[in-house]
Amino acid sequence: MSTHRELDEEPRTYLRRIIEAQAYRQLMAMNIRGYCLKFLTEVESKIRVAEELQLNLAILREVRGLYREYGFEDVESAVRDRMTRIPYPESRLEFNVFRHVCGFALKVAMESYVDCSNRQLAAIARSYIDGRSSNLEDPEFIEFCKDASNRPHAQQMFNRWFAIAVRSFGRPGSLGDGRAVELGLRSKTAGEMLELFMAEMKDYTARVQLNLPEAEEYGLEV
Repeated sequence: MSTHRELDEEPRTYLRRIIEAQAYRQLMAMNIRGYCLKFLTEVESKIRVAEELQLNLAILREVRGLYREYGFEDVESAVRDRMTRIPYPESRLEFNVFRHVCGFALKVAMESYVDCSNRQLAAIARSYIDGRSSNLEDPEFIEFCKDASNRPHAQQMFNRWFAIAVRSFGRPGSLGDGRAVELGLRSKTAGEMLELFMAEMKDYTARVQLNLPEAEEYGLEV
């Protein structure tokens, strides 16, 4: 798949959706990281998050280029309506919840593209996996959850970002979900990615003594 002229209509349609999903994830991460720099007081923390932001920017640049190469229009315009529905963390603590929960969801999603039949998309996915921070789990949030009186607020923050992360995989069992795998555009279905995400979140919520929301609450089935 080297040029958009070589693609039939069906794989071209699925590739467009995949690239738009990639742009959406990177834009969400960029916007939130940029917004939440104000919550960080230590220079080291600001540098770490700025490095994560730089990776999101680099990946978005590659995604934009791929979108245009295949003859599509501006990818930011394609996902703008979806971006308006994304909230922003209200504190440093909530930002750290976002980084871990949505960061792991993004990792799972990107790993499903490292063997993509589209070489450019596969290279973008590998670049992200190689460049991301290995652990975004926050010791401050873990410490916060040790106090039982803090857990209702902690649960509320976790639920907010869990709902956003769980929806980012798409709808399991849909026709397009399975077809993208059949075409070799990704290695896992939305359901398989969701299962990996849920397993990690189950372990995580057990460590911080919170409850794992049921995916069915958000209109999904695992």
